[in-house]
Amino acid sequence: MVEDKTKVVIIGAGPAGLTAGVELLKDNGSEEYEVTILEASNMIGGISRTVNYKGNRMDMGGHRFFSKMPEVNKWWNDMLPVQGFLPKDDLALGRSSTVEKGGPDPEKEDKVMLKRNRISRILFNGKFYDYPITLKAETFKNMGFGTTIIAGCSYIKSMVFKRKENSLEDFYVNRIIYHVF
Repeated sequence: MVEDKTKVVIIGAGPAGLTAGVELLKDNGSEEYEVTILEASNMIGGISRTVNYKGNRMDMGGHRFFSKMPEVNKWWNDMLPVQGFLPKDDLALGRSSTVEKGGPDPEKEDKVMLKRNRISRILFNGKFYDYPITLKAETFKNMGFGTTIIAGCSYIKSMVFKRKENSLEDFYVNRIIYHVF
């Protein structure tokens, strides 16, 4: 007699949802689990997808992959090997990037993890700031004296008076400040 499989519903076909589905089904997991992934749109990838419109590839949202965990890096490298050649746009624009020896050519294969040099910034009151926030002269100049004093006092207050952790929000607020400054 075959026992019923455990039914698993994953909401969202972005990287996290797809990864969860793959992990559940590997190593004969399909014998134990019946996995259903629900996605609101008609495309997978969430905001991390790249669409092809009239031959132009466009990212739907800001996304990048970064991990310090070798196991996570290996998992993704197995799914999307890192580029072994510079893509056409890097060559045309004279941008430099690193390549992995033996990696695929992004001009010939779609299953490639592209390396990109990117910066993240915050737009606040019409001015850009580094993310994470850096304590440099430009930051103070952009914020102005008053806002800098208010932000500094708020930072000190958050360090001294931690939130009581009753929710995930409290947990994150108590820890995110360390990564911002």
